Amino acid sequence: MNGSARGLRLALRRNPLVQLTLARLREFAREPEAVFWVFVFPVLLTLALGIAFRDPDPATGERYIEFLLPGLVGLNIMGSGMWGIGFPVVQARRQHLLKRFRTTPMRRADFLAAYGLSRLLFLVAEVIALFGFGWLFFGVAVRGSWLALAVVCLAGSLGFQGLGLLVAARPRSVEVVSGWMNFVMLPMWLLSGTFYDWHRFPAWLHPAIRALPLTALNDALRAVANHGAGLSAVLPETLLLLAWGAVSFALAVRLFRWT
Repeated sequence: MNGSARGLRLALRRNPLVQLTLARLREFAREPEAVFWVFVFPVLLTLALGIAFRDPDPATGERYIEFLLPGLVGLNIMGSGMWGIGFPVVQARRQHLLKRFRTTPMRRADFLAAYGLSRLLFLVAEVIALFGFGWLFFGVAVRGSWLALAVVCLAGSLGFQGLGLLVAARPRSVEVVSGWMNFVMLPMWLLSGTFYDWHRFPAWLHPAIRALPLTALNDALRAVANHGAGLSAVLPETLLLLAWGAVSFALAVRLFRWT
């Protein structure tokens, strides 16, 4: 048994994906600004909006915070998935670190996958922080299963990580990638129903809005958290998110530039 454990530890030490992921985790832990935007800022935003809209709607009896909280979780998954991957990749390219990596036997897919895997390890803490805060301060309960919620969040994270890698595949400067990130995310900020119901938009826009990954994520999160839906009920949204991630990652690997 001890020999098997030692062999496993040795294999993990030699595995390039594992070592690249650990390196990325250490980089993130050394960035207090990133920790603030991923964990602290969403909680502060939830607190401010929850206090401002704490009273139930006289017409429906529902509180806005119950609608808002899953949308904020979706927004945070989008932001951390795209900015948390796209920004450091371009930073490494600008500092000529990628050029050095290229001379090693490291595979391009391992390098890109390590960024995504490191983000997944923070996903649990991000989701628990927001839903836990909403339950503790505003009594917002998760009515569905946590397993269904975890699967939806995982699919959303993979979808946006793929998009983040794709956007960061070519730019050489932080300014350029920031512009592209905002260009990709702005339509979802406005249309995907984070702060208000996307059905308010004209009907001819609905097919395009439904195709956006943040719309799928927000709708699935609300279905599970607010209405107790199971995995089968949110399967179309989950598959759409996974498709966004798979296609984006495949394109990112093909288009990725080291210098």
